[in-house]
Amino acid sequence: MSEGNQEQQEQNQQSQGGGPLDGVTEQVGQVAQGAQETAGQAVDQASQAAEGLAPGTELLSETTNEAGQTVQRTVDQTGNVVENTLDESGNLLDETPLGSITDLPAEEEYTNEEGQTVRTVKDESGTLISLQLGEDGSLLNLQIPPPTETEEATEESSSSYESGPQEEEQPEDQEQEEGLQDLSQQVQEQTVNSAQDFFGESLGRLKGQLQDERTQFESLAEQVPDEEAQAQIQEMVDAYESLESSLDQSAEDLGLTEDVNQALQQAQETAGQVTEQAGQAAQGAQDTVGGVAQQAQQAAGGQQQEEA
Repeated sequence: MSEGNQEQQEQNQQSQGGGPLDGVTEQVGQVAQGAQETAGQAVDQASQAAEGLAPGTELLSETTNEAGQTVQRTVDQTGNVVENTLDESGNLLDETPLGSITDLPAEEEYTNEEGQTVRTVKDESGTLISLQLGEDGSLLNLQIPPPTETEEATEESSSSYESGPQEEEQPEDQEQEEGLQDLSQQVQEQTVNSAQDFFGESLGRLKGQLQDERTQFESLAEQVPDEEAQAQIQEMVDAYESLESSLDQSAEDLGLTEDVNQALQQAQETAGQVTEQAGQAAQGAQDTVGGVAQQAQQAAGGQQQEEA
């Protein structure tokens, strides 16, 4: 073969898609893909056979009833949901149709580029199912979430279980912290209450003293005949009244008006008792002096009689 013919043949092979080698590679890829699909179908069929399911049926949930029987909730490719009851040997005891998977409420829904509706629904067992619906609402395909999502749910459940003791310890620590906070709050409240009581009593005593001294100045002003002196004393009385007014305003701002009035009343009662006791003591002294004087007079009269 001449060099020109050989080059022409190579160019023709390249223009036809890279030559016989590329064709073989493409065929190998198709065969491999077909083998994977066949293997996947075989795995699905083996899994269904192991679970006792009919071909084309997927398991949604499996539980055990009170009689110890296995209850399987399944869905087929047409979307029919069925509940099967099996005995211990796996024999079918009862089969109950539950409706269509498309009747379940949608958890999520959108339209893909091909105009098909992709909807995610949740079965009563809690299993999520992805549905692909045609424009007329017919079921084109359904898929159960892959095992990875189930594993994540299992890990979350395991994590929650492992954190159980920690959650039991946390309330104890939380109770201790709350106990300290409550104690601190009680101490603060007692301190504030004590300070308010003391301040209220102090204002009450001070108000009583101001009132007593103002009364004395008012009495003094009445006794002074000079008008200029009376005016000066009245200014002092007005100053006392201003101090009393400021004191009352402070007590009202602090919410201690009642405490101040109680302290004032107690101080007045105490002052009244002291005054009464002083009066009784003075009366007693006068009575004693009178008795001594009378005895002295009687003694003097008796002495005079003897001398006579």
